Amino acid sequence: RRRAGHERRPPRRHRGRAARLAPVRRAPRAPRRAGRAPARVRHRVPWVLPHPDPRAAGDGPVPDRRVVLKAQIAEGGRGRRGLIVPVEASEAEVGLELLRRRMRALGIRHPRVLAEDHVQAERECYFAWCIDDVAQSISLLFSAQGGIDVEEHADSLSRLSFAVTRAPSAHEFVDFFSRAGFSGRTLAALCRFAAASWRVFVQAEMQLMEINPLAVTPGGEVVSLDAKIVLDDNALSRHGEWNRLYSRELASDSISPLERRAADKGFTFVELSGEVAVFAGGAGVGMAILDLLADAGMPAANFADASGGSGGEIFEELGRLTFERASRADVKAILMYFTLAATSVADVVGGLLKLLDRSAPPKPLVVGLLTSGAAERDMTFGQAQATLASRGYRCERDLPGVIEALREVRRGWPDGG
Repeated sequence: RRRAGHERRPPRRHRGRAARLAPVRRAPRAPRRAGRAPARVRHRVPWVLPHPDPRAAGDGPVPDRRVVLKAQIAEGGRGRRGLIVPVEASEAEVGLELLRRRMRALGIRHPRVLAEDHVQAERECYFAWCIDDVAQSISLLFSAQGGIDVEEHADSLSRLSFAVTRAPSAHEFVDFFSRAGFSGRTLAALCRFAAASWRVFVQAEMQLMEINPLAVTPGGEVVSLDAKIVLDDNALSRHGEWNRLYSRELASDSISPLERRAADKGFTFVELSGEVAVFAGGAGVGMAILDLLADAGMPAANFADASGGSGGEIFEELGRLTFERASRADVKAILMYFTLAATSVADVVGGLLKLLDRSAPPKPLVVGLLTSGAAERDMTFGQAQATLASRGYRCERDLPGVIEALREVRRGWPDGG
């Protein structure tokens, strides 16, 4: 007879010689080392951290008779700009229309507003998880003074770092938050929140989780009132749901026509409020140029990236976008800079001349070419410099030379000096 709940084992002759000689046994479970999580850990924690109910009042903090209207834009600093409006529930329609008018005045064509229950806060804190590239760790940044004036209390910011391979437990935050002046029920709530949010940060593959403010309620609980999340684009292939995020629509609504054209072509173009339009081959060198221009007092008017083996069509389109940005009155000069390790100088100069023949630069142009010996197999830097000079364009080899050339161009600006 079979015991209840057990399947009949197949006859031994059908199980094969190997099974008869070496019956399957359950491997012993490896003992867990004290103070260290197993190599593969599945964190079973809630995805949703404590936050106000965006609909009706329900579980969680007991709301009062007020609601908070929040402008939904992909930018920070909403509180200072009057884009977060607390109103009485009976006056929500009036507040909604006021907020929409403010958003339209900022050029937002389709204003979207989120209404949340107002949560009474005894204290507002700043709380953030971020990746520390230098220390190769995940760091918690915390200040007991949050809200819209958090920048004025930068000296109160504390940091606590953890290895990326180990999930911290709630008790490991006790000393950290105690030094910040918390105790009792609030201390316990902060420690639980920190441990849970670390798991959310790692599982969602974020680069930044910035919660400001993190409210402390009269009952000693903590509630996330507002947050900025930056996801790691390198993990997009593992998160198809990211394409359906509401923030994707907000980002699409906020980009300029030039940025939209670049996105449709599959490359990067970001408009900035500066004086020098920049076209650089490679995101790394592009960011370095932005820093150098800012240090030199000539901030960049845009960031453009044509790295990753972009073809001639992408090169030409990105150049046209840069020239369109340079055609505005706030831009005084154009910088095109390329680092060439294996790409032929002759190919780059040929593509550049073709672009200049089809679209004349609207402002003075300075070209930078940092070349290797392999890149000069068909044309040397000196030949490239002479070719561009014959067209009236200055060409420099390194970044210091480019910055000095831009300074000379700036002296000729109407407001330069």
